[in-house]
Amino acid sequence: MAGQDSVKRCAIYTRKSTTNRLDAEMNSLAMQREVCSAYITSQKYKSWVELPGRYDDAGQSGSDLDRPGLSALMHDIEDGKIDAVVIYKVDRLTRSLVDFVRLIDLFEKRNITLVSISQAFDTSDSMGRMVLNILLTFSQFEREMIAERVRDSLRARKRHGKIHGGKPPFGYQVVADELVIDDNEAAIVRFIFSEFLRTERYIAVQRAVETHGFRSSTKPLRKGGTRGGKPVSPTIVHSVLQNPVYVGEIRGHDRNYPGRHMPIISRDTWNAAERLTRARRKAGPHAKNTSHFLAGLLRDGLGRPMYIDVQRKAGKVFTFYASVDAHWSRSQHIKAYRCNATRFDELVLAALGEFLCDRARVRPALKLLGIRGAELEKLSELGKSAAGRLARTPTDKVGDIVRALICEIELGLENVAIAVRAIELRRFLEWDDHSAFHARPRDWALSEARYEFSIEVRIPSAEKWPTLHIKPRAEDIDGRRDRSLICLIHAARQAQRLVDEHRELGVPELAKKQRMRASQFSRLIRVNYLAPDIVTAILDGTQPENLTRQKLLATNIPTDWGLQRRLLGFAVPRRDPLPGKHDGMWPRKP
Repeated sequence: MAGQDSVKRCAIYTRKSTTNRLDAEMNSLAMQREVCSAYITSQKYKSWVELPGRYDDAGQSGSDLDRPGLSALMHDIEDGKIDAVVIYKVDRLTRSLVDFVRLIDLFEKRNITLVSISQAFDTSDSMGRMVLNILLTFSQFEREMIAERVRDSLRARKRHGKIHGGKPPFGYQVVADELVIDDNEAAIVRFIFSEFLRTERYIAVQRAVETHGFRSSTKPLRKGGTRGGKPVSPTIVHSVLQNPVYVGEIRGHDRNYPGRHMPIISRDTWNAAERLTRARRKAGPHAKNTSHFLAGLLRDGLGRPMYIDVQRKAGKVFTFYASVDAHWSRSQHIKAYRCNATRFDELVLAALGEFLCDRARVRPALKLLGIRGAELEKLSELGKSAAGRLARTPTDKVGDIVRALICEIELGLENVAIAVRAIELRRFLEWDDHSAFHARPRDWALSEARYEFSIEVRIPSAEKWPTLHIKPRAEDIDGRRDRSLICLIHAARQAQRLVDEHRELGVPELAKKQRMRASQFSRLIRVNYLAPDIVTAILDGTQPENLTRQKLLATNIPTDWGLQRRLLGFAVPRRDPLPGKHDGMWPRKP
């Protein structure tokens, strides 16, 4: 064991800002790895061993820590698989001084050695850290200078009426660095503007485009192959109506500049569309002006992002979270999930507060960060006070806390799954409430640890359809109704009415009124907890053959409906309708 402890497991991290020459046999990443590998080999007498894992980031900027290769490296460091990180130059790790300080702090807590091959330093002493900070300061200065030069170049191109690179706008193609009208797409652009002026509604325009089956033009790529030829999406429709490029202008930071390209629509058409857009904005509140804060975190049970939908009816404003109208769900007639935004915000805040108070869930969440012993117990004790601070936070500030603590919420048909970001959980437990709490997105790449818990609750409804679907008993059902089970259901409801009418009585007194023992009365009351579909099956006579009155009374009926179905022998329904399948939850379109 002593020999194994002396071995230093070394991970090589490489980064390249561009993707140029990645297919070449010898590129920048390969050169960095070769030099670092040779250095580790030279330290073999110190028991240095190169790990086989590759932590490479190609085409990734050093301005932040959101990189797949670096995330994999930090994940393995958390798991205790690495003792040293070897890099070619310090700017390969990061060009931000703030990010570097955070990385070094994490390395020190984990006893990780950082080695730079071309810049000899040792992070174990103060002099080495000072030299490293100086190097990082110049790296950050160089990055900021490059960014300023790029911004100046973009402004200059816009002032001269040129686009600033990237894909050309829909309706145009680039020829010799100039925008040239694409006749096929230009006709679609004119159709979009004419429909918008006629219907005055974005949704109506999107549906008209979908009905006509418009597709983008197929365009060649510089490196070979083609792109385009796909149906025009709602995103393209919305961007077309907002982009001044179609009237011959280039959008700048604070103004529009005359472009060198030919316009697709007339100035009168553009001005009319602008007036209509401004009128629509004044007609009702915008989603960005609401106090709701879960958009961006929220997805439905089918994976569709959910956005804030604001509607005005009879002089009142209503806000909802609604699923994105994905193309695949429209083609398969799957309705969007919707829920009241205010009530759902309250539910999430209540669930988060309950989670903070629950040591049984806070402790395993903190353990994901490698926290153990006295520190774990100390942080766990702070949960209730943290929940109190959350409850006292003003409405306009609570969104910042929620977006920091929660990384994802999935809204299913019968449950809500909430994923908590462990690294921010620790910060929130230690927060002293003297200053505003803000997320640190730069730290998120240091740890991907997340703890997920679920709430058994039915929230969503299908768009424009009620949440409760009552179907009459089908005539072709060949089931034998069990009179004893049906009488048991009626007796349970009668017992519940007795409880409601005599709140001053306890179970023994209520049982006497029913002329039964207290234990029998308690079991009878539990029958009222049955899932509605189980009760319906009993009333229709389609329950499992082995379900009898005696079995139902003897079963300790749980409040979880899914567990009830398993215990009593019912087929367990899907929680979410599968794409393209319909189990009666959503009505089909005619």
